[in-house]
Amino acid sequence: MGSLVMIAIVLGIAFPEGERLDAPPLWLVAAQVLAAVAVHIVVEAVGYRAPAIHPETSEAEARTISARAFTSGTVLRVGLCESIALASAAAAFLVDSGGYAGFLTGAAISLALMAVHAWPGAGPIEKTRVSLEREGGRSYLREQLGLAQVGPIQEL
Repeated sequence: MGSLVMIAIVLGIAFPEGERLDAPPLWLVAAQVLAAVAVHIVVEAVGYRAPAIHPETSEAEARTISARAFTSGTVLRVGLCESIALASAAAAFLVDSGGYAGFLTGAAISLALMAVHAWPGAGPIEKTRVSLEREGGRSYLREQLGLAQVGPIQEL
């Protein structure tokens, strides 16, 4: 997520001061929104896939598989979400005016997608856990990430 901020700073220097806040072309913003919908659909379809853990898998092996699956899934989701901002950076140099603001709209859309799909919150963790446990095995994903609540009530 921080890389988009760095790209914005660099592009801000590359564009003349008077042109930085010109409105982007409407077709560019429409293309970014359509791309965001497409990326969201693709991320939901493939971004949370993980290898199913067999019910007889040991806890140590299940934790390793879970951590690896969550990490690789997060990298895939970040790449997909970031693609809109990267395409917007290229488009910024192709439009006559409003290129920098066009990049900023693409970056904002990418950041919103990343907040939903890439930030390690409850949604991405739960979707990955469900994918890992679809054959009845236990993933220990929440425990591996240090998110499991442990106490006398949870042990019952």
